[in-house]
Amino acid sequence: MRVALIGAGLYGSIVLYHFQLGAVPFFLLSFYFFYEAYKAIRYGDREDPEDSGILNSQE
Repeated sequence: MRVALIGAGLYGSIVLYHFQLGAVPFFLLSFYFFYEAYKAIRYGDREDPEDSGILNSQE
């Protein structure tokens, strides 16, 4: 499934570049990266402050 999506995205990018709309794929990619970053920040693993290795090092 991912290969088909990558192929479709590549084909769409080539078509957009042909019509001199080459910035559109990068614009859409920036929305995807924003979504992934938001998802990682919002729903990512939360670390306990007591388990932080930098603040509680016993050396």
